[in-house]
Amino acid sequence: MLRRVVQEVLQGLFDSVADQGSTTAGRIQERIEASGLRLDDRRLQITMARLAEMGDGPIDGQTFGRIVCDEALMLKRAFNSQLVIPEWQDFCADIHAIYKSVAPDRSGANADYIPILRDADSEPWGVAVCSVDGQRLAIGDVDIYHSIQSVSKPLTYAYSLATEGVGFTHQFVGVEPSGRPFNSLELLPDQRPYNPCVNAGAIIVAGIVASATPGLNSRQITQKLMDLWSDLCGGLGDVRFSEETMLSERETADTNFAIAYLLRGRMGLPRGVDLHLMMDVYLSCCSIEMTARMFSVAAATLANGGVCPISGVQVLDTEVVKRTLSVMQAAGMYDNAGSFTIEIGLPAKSGVAGAVMVVVPNLMGIATFSPRLDAYGNSVRGVGFCRELVDRFTFHMYDSLSGGRSGCKRDPRESQTNRKKRDLSDLRWGAQCGDRTALLVRERMLNSMLAITLADGEIEDPEIEAMACIYTELMGAPLDRDELRRLAGSMVAQVAAADPVDVLLRQLRCDRPLLDDNARELILESAFRVACSDGEIEPQEDRLLRSLAEALGIGAGVLDLEIDRFRRCSPTRLA
Repeated sequence: MLRRVVQEVLQGLFDSVADQGSTTAGRIQERIEASGLRLDDRRLQITMARLAEMGDGPIDGQTFGRIVCDEALMLKRAFNSQLVIPEWQDFCADIHAIYKSVAPDRSGANADYIPILRDADSEPWGVAVCSVDGQRLAIGDVDIYHSIQSVSKPLTYAYSLATEGVGFTHQFVGVEPSGRPFNSLELLPDQRPYNPCVNAGAIIVAGIVASATPGLNSRQITQKLMDLWSDLCGGLGDVRFSEETMLSERETADTNFAIAYLLRGRMGLPRGVDLHLMMDVYLSCCSIEMTARMFSVAAATLANGGVCPISGVQVLDTEVVKRTLSVMQAAGMYDNAGSFTIEIGLPAKSGVAGAVMVVVPNLMGIATFSPRLDAYGNSVRGVGFCRELVDRFTFHMYDSLSGGRSGCKRDPRESQTNRKKRDLSDLRWGAQCGDRTALLVRERMLNSMLAITLADGEIEDPEIEAMACIYTELMGAPLDRDELRRLAGSMVAQVAAADPVDVLLRQLRCDRPLLDDNARELILESAFRVACSDGEIEPQEDRLLRSLAEALGIGAGVLDLEIDRFRRCSPTRLA
């Protein structure tokens, strides 16, 4: 019995990539990549090696089973859209759209107090994503090595927690947001630095790490941190060290040396570590070089509780990760961390070379690279990308408190196709039962479709027919054309007394507390489909759709996602 079930599953996987009883290595690889997994994924290395042996020849079902059997579970998840982001290609297209929308922003400037950063190219712009299942996306300048600067701080802290323990580490550094510039000399009343992400905190944490291995020099100690970064990113690339950056950092480190002397004078250094060794370790950690592609996997490892998605190795204990992410949340974006938490609500860490590393717990890691900084020292494009991301997706830490009213943000963890089918089923059932909320949604759907049609001129019979078809498709029940004509006539008659669109918008704002995301989205989608029915969205239709979205409490970014998706595919795919 079990053997038969196994064979049936393998046959199903084979059928999904087969044509007339056979497939090819190329077709199997295309299916793997479409799921978001990379062909160099270590969890698929046996399968990839066997496919390479097959060349371009045909593969039958029995051969397919032999090729994938050792890694069948991962292939099953990939082929059956069971990875954490099931509709990966649509999600990638959405990320591309956000990337392009942020790209024109050339405000801000390179950090000017470190010569090597001041003179770096300002133009690069890259975004990389890695899910906790190892689905990966890279756009733009994601393979440029750059110094990690302050992105090193939370992970040096994590290393200290893992090797020296929570108690010893926190004898020397606090975990409070400072609200002060990152290089401030101010300390907590007990003379500890505020947290590991301000310079004072990162310097003392470097001292903790250096004091644990008195026989090693700064470069050898830094190598241990580089090894941690390498494990975090699953060995995706070489973690490098820039001697040039280190020397440039040291030449401009007067304030940091002043902080170090202040710490020694106020509270003493961990285990009496040599101050210059401590400073060399601190500056060396800032001089480690990585790429955005590597950072995205490291962030995904944190999102995954310390287990690297592409290697399967437990790099950090989950308790250490929890503390590290908490510090990133409170203090990771310099003295703009509070605003970042309110607006974006994700743990993140930036560096003055232009990196931003963002963690979406249990889902993904994101890394951006763009050297132009804002007044706080954070990448302008990196922060802009994060802001647009949470405008569109349920990534803010408090989106779960929305009570079903998130502004219709998308959750990439759920198949949007399956979600819409489920939501429509509930509303169809409610309308048939006579549920007053469902009937209200039905009425507003019809009014919204008519408003969009009026925006384009008079309502004619072909448009009545198109609206009726859209309604039938959405609600699963036929619509009486005469009812629609009567509603259209009533709306046209309103024009003399009041703008029917203004009346509708007022009604929607009044109804909004009664409508959850499912109802709001259905009302907007009905209007959206009417606007798209002729193959394009006219400017006046676009303006009205945005007014409808605003009245319904749907974020502009969510509507942008739908418009982008419409423009990527033919109108026939909207069904």
